[in-house]
Amino acid sequence: MTTEDIAGEGLTLVAVPVDRTDAVLASDLGPYTAAPGWPREDTLAALAFRGERGGITWLIAVDGIIVGELGTKGPLDAADGVEIGYGLAAPSRGKGIGTRAAAALVDWLRSRAEVRRVYAHVNPDNTASVRLLRRLGFVLIGHEGDEDVYEQGGPH
Repeated sequence: MTTEDIAGEGLTLVAVPVDRTDAVLASDLGPYTAAPGWPREDTLAALAFRGERGGITWLIAVDGIIVGELGTKGPLDAADGVEIGYGLAAPSRGKGIGTRAAAALVDWLRSRAEVRRVYAHVNPDNTASVRLLRRLGFVLIGHEGDEDVYEQGGPH
């Protein structure tokens, strides 16, 4: 899948090419500025999915300010599915930004002919993330280790 910016409701998902990961971590955000609390503790891991595992990463920008990141955790799996992950700076949580950003990503993924499944692994104690997934039509389909597995629309 090619990387491109994605317009969402009141936000933009800004594509991070693999060769820009180090620059982003060094706060070279081009025309954007970082929100308080960003980068987060998990930002490095999220950006590493792009280079190390073949995923795609976007920064979440609201009014020119980077508030988080999201993306795919790897390439398509054997069942033409892709796992998503997301995270916001603490001061940006609880405002619907995560839901709008994840919805834009899922819509973009679903518009790709090669993507048949979109799923996420979530710690069951992360109630905010579970609520976000449920708002987007994800349903619990199983468990792997200490995490619950949610898939949009359920198993196909």
